[in-house]
Parts: sequence; structure tokens; C-alpha cells
Amino acid sequence: MANPSPYLIILVPLFALLESCAIVGLFVSGLILLSTATVLYSSGNSDLIEIVPLAFLGALAGDHSGYVLGRFAGDRFWKAPVLRRYEHRKHRVHDLLEKSAPLAICLGRLTPAIRSITPIVAGMSGLSPARFLAFDLVACSIWATGLYFLVTQIGNNLPG
Repeated sequence: MANPSPYLIILVPLFALLESCAIVGLFVSGLILLSTATVLYSSGNSDLIEIVPLAFLGALAGDHSGYVLGRFAGDRFWKAPVLRRYEHRKHRVHDLLEKSAPLAICLGRLTPAIRSITPIVAGMSGLSPARFLAFDLVACSIWATGLYFLVTQIGNNLPG
């Protein structure tokens, strides 16, 4: 097998961003990022010292795109036909997220099915930007650490 191009490293933050980006993340699997990172690591084209921070930054950017979308379009979301009947509960959602924001944001970051939705909900609920940033930094750090261990384990066990 031919060695992949070292320029493929730019795909790491791109895939991390896309898998966590608002709505798009529902269709982009984290396996694409994991596979790309593993191939780059196991081929020797990139070190984890490059891969993990780039993935972290991409994930953080994707999460914040969702948060900003929810923050600025939140009222329009609540007026959408699907959510209109729940609009009277938006203050309850805000209160619940204020109380359990660290857990909600961390679990959201670590759960593929809701990874791209959680930041939107945080923004819609009116969670402050500083609180979201603080909790998201922790969540993305945990996620990036998991990526590090997965890439290391898979990459070291590949034949070759």
C-alpha cells in the first residue's frame, strides 16, 4: 500500500468540524475522522501531537457553530411548526440546562447521535457563551483524549 500524502492532515480538523457541525454532523460519521487519523498515524505521516490538537480545534469550531446558530436563531427555531407547541417550555429547558450544563454538554459531545444537536440546544436555551465555552473546552478535551487512545490502539495493532 502506498503511503498517504502528508497533506491529508488538513482533513483531520475538517472532519472533526463536519461531524460536530450543526445539522451536517447528523450525516458525517466520526468513523471518517477516526479512520483518517489512524491512517495518518500508522503510516508515520503525522504524529498524534499534530493530529489530536487539530481534531480538538475542529471539534470546538463545529460545536461553536451550532451554539451560535442556536443563540441567534433560537427564537425562530421555537416558532418552527415542530417546536411551536413546546415554545412555552423554553424557560424550563434553559433552567434545566443551566443546572446540568456540564453533564449535558459532555455527554452530548461524546454521543454521536446528538453531537451536532447539543450545541444548538445550548444556544437556543440562552446558556451564556462563557459557560458554554468552559464546558465545551472540557468536553472536547475528553473527546480528544479518547481519540488519542483509539488512534493509538488501532494504529499500533494494524499489520504492517
